[in-house]
Amino acid sequence: MKYLSLLFLCYSSQVAFADGRHSVVRSLQSKARSEPGHSTMLMGLANGVGKVTVLMSPLSTEPADGSGQEGFMILSQTQVADNSHSGFPLGTMRATLKISNRSREHFRRSIHFTTKYESGAILAENIPGYFLSASELWIEKLARLSLAKYAADQRIRAGANQSMNGRSLTGFTAQKSNVNFVRFADWATARGIHYTYDSAKCTISFKRNGKNVLLPIAAKAVSVNGTWRDLPDIVMISPDREERTLVPGVLDALTN
Repeated sequence: MKYLSLLFLCYSSQVAFADGRHSVVRSLQSKARSEPGHSTMLMGLANGVGKVTVLMSPLSTEPADGSGQEGFMILSQTQVADNSHSGFPLGTMRATLKISNRSREHFRRSIHFTTKYESGAILAENIPGYFLSASELWIEKLARLSLAKYAADQRIRAGANQSMNGRSLTGFTAQKSNVNFVRFADWATARGIHYTYDSAKCTISFKRNGKNVLLPIAAKAVSVNGTWRDLPDIVMISPDREERTLVPGVLDALTN
């Protein structure tokens, strides 16, 4: 599955990202962009938002207080479902979405998210009132795509191929977690599965053996008939220009 239309920008930062390429979400028609230190700022976005700051960095150690929790936790002044705007997991540790008024007409929202190995934040400022409701899902989308692409860029390397239904699937290995991955599209083809991608929510849905399956990008879980089952690592987006969805190989057993 390709995400080229989402216009990712790859860049290197000597401050925090000296070890290679790192992707952040590029504005779809922003008037200006700057990269102060280890963050990227997009100004004058087409949807009326004044500025978005994207920050991604490796996480060398787990939270010292052990306060991380599985899933996605959200703090908001607007009504949400299942503890998140979309109701789907994001990352593996605690994530929060906050909203605050800058004035009667403009607002600020930020989302902070982590896995065991990565940390990120998205800050949107000067959000116009007419876009406030839609901005929650929009910011969550930026977070999912930033985390999925960044994690793969940091940790995905070539791995052993995997055999399935007489097909040889290109394999990958995630450093630090040592989890084996395959391209989702290759796996789906091998299993004869037809799937749908929701670009607004960043989710893949399909049916297998009569079961309804939902797979969110950047989640460390898959929903099978409404029950969340843990994955050994998050769903990622390949670090190459193809930008394919990468899933842990155990997805096959979890959805069978």
